[in-house]
Amino acid sequence: MTIPTNDEILAILDQLETSFADDLESEYLDFKRWTDAKSGLKVAIGYAACFANAEGGVVVFGVEDKVHRREKAIHGAKSYTLDTWKCGIFNGTLPHLDVDVEELSVPEGTGKLLIVRIPKGEHPPYGTTAGSYRKRVGKNCIGLHPTEHSNERYTAGIVDWSGEPAVGVEVADLDPVEIARARRFLRARNPDSLLLDLEDGAFLKEIQAVRQGHVTNAGLLLFGRPDIIRDFCHQSQVHYVHQTSDTTVSRNDFWNSGLLQIIENIESIFSSPINPEEEIEVGLTKIRIPAFPLVAVREAVLNAVTHRDYTNPGEVLIRQLPTRLIVTSPGGFIGGITPKNILTHESVQRNRTLANAFVQLRLVESAGVGRSRIFGSMLNYGKRIPQYEADDYQVTLNIYDGTFDRRMASMIAEWTSEGVVIGLSELLVLSYLKDNPYLDTQSAADLLQVSPDQALRILDQMTLSSWGILERKGHTRMATFFLTKKVAKDLIGRANYTRIRGIETTQFPAVVREHLRHHGSINNAEVRELFNLGNSRSASVEASRYLKTWSGEDGFLIREGKPPNTLYRLRDR
Repeated sequence: MTIPTNDEILAILDQLETSFADDLESEYLDFKRWTDAKSGLKVAIGYAACFANAEGGVVVFGVEDKVHRREKAIHGAKSYTLDTWKCGIFNGTLPHLDVDVEELSVPEGTGKLLIVRIPKGEHPPYGTTAGSYRKRVGKNCIGLHPTEHSNERYTAGIVDWSGEPAVGVEVADLDPVEIARARRFLRARNPDSLLLDLEDGAFLKEIQAVRQGHVTNAGLLLFGRPDIIRDFCHQSQVHYVHQTSDTTVSRNDFWNSGLLQIIENIESIFSSPINPEEEIEVGLTKIRIPAFPLVAVREAVLNAVTHRDYTNPGEVLIRQLPTRLIVTSPGGFIGGITPKNILTHESVQRNRTLANAFVQLRLVESAGVGRSRIFGSMLNYGKRIPQYEADDYQVTLNIYDGTFDRRMASMIAEWTSEGVVIGLSELLVLSYLKDNPYLDTQSAADLLQVSPDQALRILDQMTLSSWGILERKGHTRMATFFLTKKVAKDLIGRANYTRIRGIETTQFPAVVREHLRHHGSINNAEVRELFNLGNSRSASVEASRYLKTWSGEDGFLIREGKPPNTLYRLRDR
């Protein structure tokens, strides 16, 4: 069941002949009698927060609860202003809610019902400015318990759980071994850091592991002794599983230690034979290509433990399969991030204090960079594009091994040795075009996770650089892009390039004649497919131009039918 449309509401109202309005309500629908605009708006604000904290819903004003028959139950709404209600609900909720307020025509009462349609909230929990926090459960709005309310705010990243005091944990519960480990990590990455000159107490304060004399949750996660972490933050467990097949488990590790030790464990595992390497030669240089690049694995695990929801009792799970590494962390994306914009959306921190500590210790470069490092390290080796999956409860990252593209790995290595800077956009485009003959603007927008206009600018830039990797076909914003000849011969080979682009326009008529001998007719789409022109508007215009020329007075084609069903056949000479 989903939020009912206006047509569905009208159909539900027909059931008032035999049912009470209360019987027709659901998790997504509530009916309210109309008294006056002022009191109705107050009710609407409360229900807006209630529905937004669940899956969304709609409130219908102007219907009595306990009355049979349509003409008696429906009395309608009057003396209101739609804009006043919309603004009133926005200003009366925290965080502010932008809802739809509209009228629905009915024959009864005043002839109008007032409809308030509330989407599922992206940043729960929502409340009223009067301090009421409720959530739709079944057909009722139930008040949120203070603990649940706090957890909702932590889950959404409204309150930084990692910066809150770790209740019951003292500074004496922090492990000097872990503090020394942090210094070792930092010294290896930034030996000039001023943090290294601080004594332990000042060091912990500076990275906010201790704040105002209290150990923060971030401090517990980083420096707590294993027994303290198990007692006070058991949900921080990281679980590593190595499967040599779908049914065979060769290693099963459960880690309840500090996060720095866990990162060290991961680095040790993926620097061992459990992560095999293959060697390729590029000129006089030999390059080792691991099954799973250590950079990608480290960043994936750092992201998982940094951004997970620590109010969720679940664990971070790292599952290594023969051809795939799966990293799953509790808690969905927040702040509008989705798998479709993860590469371009600004970073949103659920655990800001912990994230900042990792930056200060130089375990991560800066917020949001890790995602690009994961994708870039995989594509540099010609491996598959990693894939994110997410719902409200967890985020899963799939990193693929299996085969890698030797041509792409060699080409990127050679460019890098020549000082060519290859960005993530270029890597994504190259990865796409090694498997597809062309790239249009909309496909590029989806691939690069930008708008079509931005995608067009990025693709055009790739045609202009001194080592340009693309050539453009068509002059409109819906142009099609192909690999340049010099890049294509290295990436896909000369034979494949010839297959994609090698047919000269002078040979087009002969190819079309041969097609018609076998198939009898041809249309615009088939011409585009035959000559790999792409699916853009300009490609369609180009194909039409060829067909028009070939079906002219002296042409070899005859035209049948009208657009969009036009066909062309061989002229009978």
